[in-house]
Amino acid sequence: MKSIISLSLAGILASSLVCADNLTEKNVEKAHAIIDAAVTAYGGEEGIGSLNTLLVEFESINYSVDQSRSAEPPWDKSESTGFRAIDLDNSIFVNRATNAGGGFEGYNGTIINAEESYQLDFRAGTVAKIAEPDFATTSGPFVRITPALLVRTLEERSANAYYLGDAEVDGEVYDVVGFSMTVGPAISMYFDKEDHLLRRSERLFPQVGLVQYEFLDYETIAGIPFNKVYKLSLNGDPNSEQHNVRTEVNKPLDELLIVDANLETIPVVEPDPLSRQEIADGVWLIGGSGTYAMFVDMGDYVFAAGGTAGIPERIESLREVVGDKPLKYGMLTHHHFDHVMGVSAYESEGATVIAAAAHENVARRAAENGDVLRVKLVDDRMKLEGAERTVEIIDIGPTAHTEHLLVAYLPEEGILFEADHFTLPRVGPIPPAVTSTQTFAQALSREELGVKLIFTAHSPRAATMDDLRTALETEVFQASR
Repeated sequence: MKSIISLSLAGILASSLVCADNLTEKNVEKAHAIIDAAVTAYGGEEGIGSLNTLLVEFESINYSVDQSRSAEPPWDKSESTGFRAIDLDNSIFVNRATNAGGGFEGYNGTIINAEESYQLDFRAGTVAKIAEPDFATTSGPFVRITPALLVRTLEERSANAYYLGDAEVDGEVYDVVGFSMTVGPAISMYFDKEDHLLRRSERLFPQVGLVQYEFLDYETIAGIPFNKVYKLSLNGDPNSEQHNVRTEVNKPLDELLIVDANLETIPVVEPDPLSRQEIADGVWLIGGSGTYAMFVDMGDYVFAAGGTAGIPERIESLREVVGDKPLKYGMLTHHHFDHVMGVSAYESEGATVIAAAAHENVARRAAENGDVLRVKLVDDRMKLEGAERTVEIIDIGPTAHTEHLLVAYLPEEGILFEADHFTLPRVGPIPPAVTSTQTFAQALSREELGVKLIFTAHSPRAATMDDLRTALETEVFQASR
């Protein structure tokens, strides 16, 4: 059952008539009083104040809300095991995890340690140095799901904290304080009025919705309460549940900073700014920050493939080369929420959104006005004819990742655009194929397309069919040791 939350400013207002200055003063005083009580509950200066390093080993189940093979519930599940560790004094963060689900299998790690920062891929057997490590951004997710770290951060940033009032959730009343970390939307923190422990928090993300966190089953370690269970919900639907199986406080992390000598060093991981590359005459791949779309000049109009984040900026870049030529069609590869974020941008262009027939409802929900959104549905395949070229749109599903997957194929150029099925790192060797890649390759073989180059929604790199065969034939690193 979804929680019913009501906020009241009764705790702020001493009377029905309070001047703005008095309101602000009382707000700040109330927020600081709640923060002081929370710091005391988490061990005070002897506990949370002396917390330097923390390691949490976990097991988690993720519910693939709007990320499952089907567009409707029940949602698929994936599992993950690993650890996260942080050194607050030295701005060090380390994580390592295995995961399986959604057609993907992974074993990855990250080390953030100033100049000695790395990305590790234990399936591929590679290590890449990180050119511009960002401790705050990389460690932020761990801090936000670890109450002791979150309270410590709240204390450090108390100058921008504010009292939101009382909140009633499932019959329990909480003190609510909001504040902003250095990265991302503000956080609302719900403190138990009796023991002052953090029981839940919330963040609101544009285009995604309300993310709610619950912290359960506390135990005291080194004088600090730590939750053993953490749950996350997205817009009221369960999204993930994590069980912390081991927690260590103030233990050295030196061994975690050692990179396995058997890993192959690949080129440094550089920032990924917005860029535009012409991959064929009148065909552009535009993107950055790990999301890309393909734009095709059809002669009297433009066709776009891909619906990830950042489509407005990609269209702006497109206009530099095609002027005001109308963008007539925008194709969605599949229904996952991170691949329909571009719907509103296509809608504002007056374009018709092309989607698999099974994904019509998802496309309309992603629009500003879904009732009038122009939609063209694909049952099996569709052909777009233009003055300059032909584009074939083919549903090559089902795959291990999604029941329906639209690809855009340019038969004259032999170019195919897809999403989520062929992992293409920006640099370094092609990694071993995951299950979704295997089913993607089977689908291409079944369709008998004359593919020469493959482009994906998450990489600027072009791949050949030989690259795909390499991925299928490459042995997984940790299994070969």
